[in-house]
Amino acid sequence: MAATGAGPQKARGEGSGGRAEKRWQEWLHARARLMPGLLIESPSWVRQAFEHDWAPMQALARQVKRLPPALAGFLLGYSSGFVAIATGESRYVPGPVSLRGREVHNVAFVSVADLARDNEQPLHVIGHLVDHHLGCGGRPQGRWLSEGGGVTPAWQKAGERLSGLFALGYGVDEVARSGVRDYFARSLALYCRDRRRLNVADPQIEKWLRNTLWNETFWQEQGLEFRGPGMEAYP
Repeated sequence: MAATGAGPQKARGEGSGGRAEKRWQEWLHARARLMPGLLIESPSWVRQAFEHDWAPMQALARQVKRLPPALAGFLLGYSSGFVAIATGESRYVPGPVSLRGREVHNVAFVSVADLARDNEQPLHVIGHLVDHHLGCGGRPQGRWLSEGGGVTPAWQKAGERLSGLFALGYGVDEVARSGVRDYFARSLALYCRDRRRLNVADPQIEKWLRNTLWNETFWQEQGLEFRGPGMEAYP
């Protein structure tokens, strides 16, 4: 699998690619689903982009392994938070969702067409899932991280910083400048895919991500590196 693009020096404690890949494989095994008839119901150009039915999941794995490994362990600490590869647009749906005959909560629907295009949308919608759970553990009425929420005092302090960064107006593109939730999600996706571009456009959010999500010491100090804080959003 391809490594993440070149960029500034890694943050202190950032894990190796192999460890990140293993941790995110565990998360995908537990939380990722292919919707039935996915490629059959897709346009011909999408079908031609994939050699077999499992290839879209492999494409998703290549993207999510660029995320910090501690984050995968944190998300597995909650019973909510799923990803489904589907037709239609990529989108995040908070709250209850029927997924292959089972009711789950908080689902990032990743478009198989976006995986075929290899664009930033899969990581963008997963960014909304991350924002929701880091802010309030995925609870229905809680504040997301980008809105000043936080599952620990340190995360809340970090989240309160985001609204100020968004207000500066340096979001990397029009989507990032459209709202604070999209600002977080787009910046996270670009940190993974084109960190240099993000750093040129908005160096303060690049630094914020490097010092929080991509800083294992930050996770370890809160005891959240391998699990959530023990407050699952749903039984």
